[in-house]
Amino acid sequence: MGLEDKTEAATPRKRQEAREEGQVAKSHELNSAFVLLASLILIKMVGPMVIERLRSITIKLYTEFPRHDLVVGDVTSLLVRLLLQMGTAIAPLLIGVAVVGCIGSVVQVGLVFSTKALQVKGSRLNPLTGITRMFSMQAVVDLAKSIAKVVIIGYIVYSFLRENYSQIASLVDGNYLNTVSKIGQLTWSLLFKSAMALFVIAALDYMYQRFQTEKQLKMTKQEVKDDAKRTEGDPFIKGKIRQMQREMSQKRMMSEVPKADVVVTNPTHYAVALKYDTERGAAPIVVAKGQDLVAQRIKAIAKDNKIPTVENVQLARALYASVEIGNEIPAELYQAVAEILAYVFRLSKRLAG
Repeated sequence: MGLEDKTEAATPRKRQEAREEGQVAKSHELNSAFVLLASLILIKMVGPMVIERLRSITIKLYTEFPRHDLVVGDVTSLLVRLLLQMGTAIAPLLIGVAVVGCIGSVVQVGLVFSTKALQVKGSRLNPLTGITRMFSMQAVVDLAKSIAKVVIIGYIVYSFLRENYSQIASLVDGNYLNTVSKIGQLTWSLLFKSAMALFVIAALDYMYQRFQTEKQLKMTKQEVKDDAKRTEGDPFIKGKIRQMQREMSQKRMMSEVPKADVVVTNPTHYAVALKYDTERGAAPIVVAKGQDLVAQRIKAIAKDNKIPTVENVQLARALYASVEIGNEIPAELYQAVAEILAYVFRLSKRLAG
């Protein structure tokens, strides 16, 4: 069937297989926007502390620099110590950005660990497939995103410079420290506005990626039926299994009939075999029951094994409807069953005598 016939939503099994293949709705733009925003916020929060730490390391380096002749070992030790101190200073920024990057991926697709997406496939090396991708809808969307980012970021930078032109021009004659501080504030403000614009573009891209993924996962009606067969099993095979289970259950049930004390019948439609073992329970139990053909088989086995058969229409119906095989009879049927068992036991003693 063609793609136009794929009108059904993907089944859970299809979605799981797609996740294992790495086919999930994910926007790299959104992840980049998350990281950029997190970086700016972290710089705003812990930036002064990091700068002060780096300043302290620099001052210490110049004030405590060795005054004797240096050898290779001294230089190596100094560089290692300097790198460790600088790494410790900027570690909060690096760790924070890494954590946000991971959270951004998990928020989009959840925890997905799949190596299938990394496997080499012949279709990916096919030049014709590559050319087709170059002119696909996804390529058009990527181009539109790139143009939108350039236009929007360019407009934001232009508007920012126009609004803050007087402040930027006044920095030429200002104090050095004030100038550096002001440049930092203006730069952070510009980057934050740009990051927010990129975040909006990334959110739209994520919505498109979800739409596109859902479209690719759609299935035909026949695929949904085939998937149901794979998930739940072929109905024909399941029917055969149930039939075999019923036959095995009936065989086990029929093997219990010769152990019964009496069979209560209806007289043609129902047959219930009862056994009363005073050592195992306080009430008789149903060891077999059936109707129509199964009932005839129970009566035939009872006859072959000289098991007494008693006709009682109401009792047979009540036992068949209310008691499962292997269970004791309910209290409301004690009286009727007791009379039948007493009759059977008296008959058995008379025959024995």
